Amino acid sequence: MKIISKAELSSLKTQVESLLAALIEINDQSSSEDEINASNRNLLETERHLRGALRELEHLSKGL
Repeated sequence: MKIISKAELSSLKTQVESLLAALIEINDQSSSEDEINASNRNLLETERHLRGALRELEHLSKGL
């Protein structure tokens, strides 16, 4: 099993943060619409999962 370095985790965390920021911007723009469609729900769900992944990465990086 390969050990992941702190630098690799940091890089991955930065990428997830970037994706999350872009998704939040998209969600903010679409939240001004009156009705929430299936695409909006999927984007919100994706945002929730990215936030969870970011928490996991932060937890892992603290353990190194």
